[in-house]
Amino acid sequence: MKLSLCLEQTLGHRAHTRNLERATEGIQGASVVRVEYRERGRLPLPWTVRGSMDACRELRRRPAADVTFFHTQSIGLFAAHATRGAKYAISVDATPRQMDTMGDWYGHRRNSGPIEVAKCFLYRRVLQRAAIVVAWSDWAQESLVTDYGVQRRRVAVVHPGAPGEFFRIPRTRLRRPTILFVGGDFDRKGGALLLEAFAALREQANLLVVTSAPLSEALGVEVVRNASPGSPELLDAYSRSDIFCLPTFGDCTSIAIEEAMAAGLPVVTTGVGSNPSTVIDGCSGMIVQPGSVAEVVTALARLIDDGELRRTMGQNAREAAALDMDAEKNARRLVGLLKGAA
Repeated sequence: MKLSLCLEQTLGHRAHTRNLERATEGIQGASVVRVEYRERGRLPLPWTVRGSMDACRELRRRPAADVTFFHTQSIGLFAAHATRGAKYAISVDATPRQMDTMGDWYGHRRNSGPIEVAKCFLYRRVLQRAAIVVAWSDWAQESLVTDYGVQRRRVAVVHPGAPGEFFRIPRTRLRRPTILFVGGDFDRKGGALLLEAFAALREQANLLVVTSAPLSEALGVEVVRNASPGSPELLDAYSRSDIFCLPTFGDCTSIAIEEAMAAGLPVVTTGVGSNPSTVIDGCSGMIVQPGSVAEVVTALARLIDDGELRRTMGQNAREAAALDMDAEKNARRLVGLLKGAA
């Protein structure tokens, strides 16, 4: 079987690419096309059109595959033409309609009425014609079914998950608790809000921030820069932490949250995107309102003060991640779905 993976290289999708490459290393005839984000040229074309054109151009240069996997839908708009009419699968972390609800935080804006109608029509067509559609979460699956008319039986929920190294991080809690934040887009992920909340907690805990944003270290705050997906620096940050906090304003599916759960950390995050279906409030973490410093302080203070609560929620988080968020197991499952679709 000839399998082609066409993968968007924006935001957290590079980590997903790495996991899928591992899963397909031993498959003869498997190839990977990486579609990098390209700035607008002379024509003000949106990223979806530019990305889909780049994907189509590269795939048409190569021998036709039995099945082609597009992640995400942003580069699969011309899937039927790119694959010469062969079978294809589409993977989404969020549907276009869901992206519209948090567009301000992604630099994404809705177009005029007629353009939005045309966009919805095109996406419905490409999604409904796919041999299989993969959703990163139950949240995305629901929109595929209700907003785009994809039959539920043709949608497989497969989390991006975390690599095995995260599950093997040992948990020790014999020191002053450390709160961990991981996010390149510091403002969208709620980094500034967390700094404000931490001002009330710095006597009881430490804060470890992993980001590429230009951030100066303050009393009680350690900054780790240039930690790439799965790197020793990133794994070390998770191993030295006790609580994960991502008070994000806009997120579809956070790979960092799934990594934190695999590492056995209780998670404090907001109820945006797929977060409420990934982190079970009161079980594997706490869900707070976006933008609420007071709620972040309250949630973190509970976990800082109660070591047994941290331990229980962290264990619940790791068990949930082992069930649904093992990146290597999920990548193999995804390859199996693609083979079945071929």
